[in-house]
Amino acid sequence: MSAAGRAAEWPPLVPRPGALPPLKIGRTTQSTLPNGIEVMVVPRPSVPRVELRLTVPAGAAMGESAAVSELLRAGILLGTEELNQEQVSEAIQRLGGSLQVQQDQDRVYISAAALSEAEEELYQLVATIAARPSFPGEELETERVKLIEGLRAARATPDFPAAERLQELIYAGHPYGRPEPADTSIRRTSRRQLQALHRETFLPAAAQVTVVGDVVPRRTLARLERTFGSWSGRGHAPKIPQVRPHSRDEVTFIDRPGSVQTVILTGSSVPPMKHPAHFPLLLASALLGGAFNSRLMSNLREDKGYSYSPHARLDNHLLDGLAAASMEVRTEVTAAAWVELTYEMGRLATVEVPPEELGATRSYLSGARVIFLQTQSGLASSLAQVRSHGLDHRYLEGYAKGLAAVSPADLLRVSSRYLAPAALTTVMVGDASQVLESLQRVATVRVVARRRARGT
Repeated sequence: MSAAGRAAEWPPLVPRPGALPPLKIGRTTQSTLPNGIEVMVVPRPSVPRVELRLTVPAGAAMGESAAVSELLRAGILLGTEELNQEQVSEAIQRLGGSLQVQQDQDRVYISAAALSEAEEELYQLVATIAARPSFPGEELETERVKLIEGLRAARATPDFPAAERLQELIYAGHPYGRPEPADTSIRRTSRRQLQALHRETFLPAAAQVTVVGDVVPRRTLARLERTFGSWSGRGHAPKIPQVRPHSRDEVTFIDRPGSVQTVILTGSSVPPMKHPAHFPLLLASALLGGAFNSRLMSNLREDKGYSYSPHARLDNHLLDGLAAASMEVRTEVTAAAWVELTYEMGRLATVEVPPEELGATRSYLSGARVIFLQTQSGLASSLAQVRSHGLDHRYLEGYAKGLAAVSPADLLRVSSRYLAPAALTTVMVGDASQVLESLQRVATVRVVARRRARGT
């Protein structure tokens, strides 16, 4: 048989994808502890580990200032009334696990893991650091310095002022849009302020615990009640005011003399996860710039060569979402890149997406979600996130169906309302002297000076 004949018998190099299997989270056990903590337990005995997520309403938008909120997050792992920082670190290592604290605009997430044989010890450790942090002076001072230095380094980049200014413009006085803290504010934040914010936000009645792993639900609930049951606290967490977003039809250009690139960032406030527009917005963001074959990537990188990695994203807040697109382009093509970006946003808002393109994007999002949920860690983190938005495991199980229910007409309707160029606010950072003349031919531009590092 000839080589050509043998080649014809071989299977294709790229197999055809099969149907996506239905996603089943499995049996979930939900309960509320006597002190008000909402608990969800999901057995996933694939490996002998336990993943725990504790969330409380102590996000970056809480508190009297951004400095207090950020130092509260950093201070949680500095020690407790019983354990110092070194002992906390040694304890989690002894359990064969990990421990970290993250924060979004609305909540603090304490993520912890350990070997399943150390399940109850893990719960005891997390309960202790959550309920009784001590914010010790010397360690807190170290965190102040780290936060100040980290913000100084971030402010030296063009991306930081772009993101900070965009949020300020869209949220205009709302806590979601307040800037990162000045050095002086960080230095002046007292231990007493952190303790006060902790009392106001770390409330068991406002907390959620998610456990995924090699567990027995009934036994796990009993262990959680023993370890978290002594956590007390009264009152209601501070309420974040309703979002009243703003948009500007002019480009805010932050002058950064000498820059060889321009950062372009555009975005708008969109509805939160529980809104019917959520799934269309997920698809619109992915179509625009959420994958390597997205429209921005095909146009601005592959075709024009203006940008290496144009990107779109959808950040979910409790009260809204922030849909944004970003790119870094060579200074000399700033105006041309802006024209292409607005063209792609306008096309998404005025022309129905072809069914084949929409189907491919659905498959990409659904498949990526399934892959992420295969691990105990991925499932625990996903459940904790959706629960914080008032959803549950049914959101994850129905994720593919939610995407499949979006028609080209649905996508067009949502995009025309929230992602059309007229709905967007845009910030650029670059050398104004090099781009202003060409940019003003295609956009209304307001040039502003770059802020000096505040409080230094």
